Amino acid sequence: MSFSTEVKNELCRVSMQRACCTRAEAYGALLHATVFSHREIRLSTENSVIARRLQALLQRAFFVVCEPQRQGRKYQIVLEQPTQIGRIFDVLGYDRKSHITYHLNRNELEEECCLASFLRGAFLMAGTVAGPDKKSHLELKSGHQSLAREETSLLLDLGLSPKLAQRGGSCLLYFKDGASVEDFLTRIGAPHAAMALMEAKVEKNLRNTINRQVNCETANLVKTADAAARQIAAIRAVLDTRGEEAFPENLRETVRLRLAYPTDTLAELAQRFAPPISKPGLSHRLKKITEFASKED
Repeated sequence: MSFSTEVKNELCRVSMQRACCTRAEAYGALLHATVFSHREIRLSTENSVIARRLQALLQRAFFVVCEPQRQGRKYQIVLEQPTQIGRIFDVLGYDRKSHITYHLNRNELEEECCLASFLRGAFLMAGTVAGPDKKSHLELKSGHQSLAREETSLLLDLGLSPKLAQRGGSCLLYFKDGASVEDFLTRIGAPHAAMALMEAKVEKNLRNTINRQVNCETANLVKTADAAARQIAAIRAVLDTRGEEAFPENLRETVRLRLAYPTDTLAELAQRFAPPISKPGLSHRLKKITEFASKED
């Protein structure tokens, strides 16, 4: 099951208690129907849960009784009776005697809850969203540019700023930033899906932070090991030719400890002195040793 399907199934569980919101959700679905005209209304979906939701919306909002019909992989709700279509047009404020124009009757969407319900119906019919394992992307497809522009206005009223694009003969409203996708899903009634996206983002950020820390620590360990190897090589070069007495007396303890504990970090090695010395102090001594060794060469 795709993430979009999971989201839509969650949306289909939203209560239909408020008549105005039920009507607004049905309105959003109708404007994204396969056919929405004064002669025919055809709603098509591959999701049986959405088909049952559409059936309930039409019955509750317009008192239109219908039954989804299975046709291949799709479920179709087809309304052709003039009385049923006329009832829907009357409720939504359209003229049943003329060809439908795809514009919004904002009188039906006066409350913010109704705006969200309208967008829920639109998303059920024409929306997709990428899952938590992919880059953030949510889009709403429309075959009518005028409708897409008016839906952009709806989203702006909700504090969301979608982008508009053309793909083939369709208009797309889309979000590509995670915060907007999460906000949109929460607004239209899918908070669990929004939370899944948030959790995935937090997990990804945490994993990236851990990876950066590990890479940084690994780089530091490699740097420390390389420095220790150069120091030991310099010390041995002097010892092999002239012995420990060649080093100044104040550096001989450092020479012995560096050879005895080749894998120690500077901080660890500094603590082995009696009494312990500071890390910068040890660094200065080791620098003197390597300089002394190079002069001896």
